[in-house]
Amino acid sequence: MPQTSAMTSFAEVDPIIDAWAAATVKKLFTEWAGQPARFAYLPGLRPFECFQISIDQPLSGRVAVLARSVDTNDACEFEQRWEGAIETLPAMLGEATDRVRTWVNRSPANGR
Repeated sequence: MPQTSAMTSFAEVDPIIDAWAAATVKKLFTEWAGQPARFAYLPGLRPFECFQISIDQPLSGRVAVLARSVDTNDACEFEQRWEGAIETLPAMLGEATDRVRTWVNRSPANGR
């Protein structure tokens, strides 16, 4: 997507994202298909489960965070989005991380 005048680079939020990533994930990805991006994967407790938290590029002083399941072993699908002012990014990242941890620790549907 071409950058508009209202869209700012990730540089504005990178210090916040970097601090979160250093405390929370093993690797922060900064590119997807040759374009700037910010996302990380969090493992599940069950074999082969994976979750993702991604941060949209800021737009007009606002930013969005998306948490979602990538793969689960019980066919459950999860997704939640937060949007707010750039100043709220640390809180949104914390909420997204807590939400993923809730999904990771959910009760097994089949009782195992």
